[in-house]
Amino acid sequence: MKQPDIEELPGYEEMFQKLVEAMPVEKRLAGLAPEQRLAGLAPEQVLLALPVEVLRMLSEEHLQSLPADVQETIKKRLRGTAH
Repeated sequence: MKQPDIEELPGYEEMFQKLVEAMPVEKRLAGLAPEQRLAGLAPEQVLLALPVEVLRMLSEEHLQSLPADVQETIKKRLRGTAH
């Protein structure tokens, strides 16, 4: 007798979603290449993933071209590391 395909069982999607949500982010991302981790993000969101050292190299002109919320987040990160 053939085993049923687990993905065809009723409630599979809901059960799978709950499992994923309960899993630590580190486990969800384990094994993914950096470009896979960032897939689907808008370019300005990718900027937020950059290390502070790289953010410091962005020109003021480039920063001003970003959406206001992204500018504010970057400024906060830069202020948070200034000593």
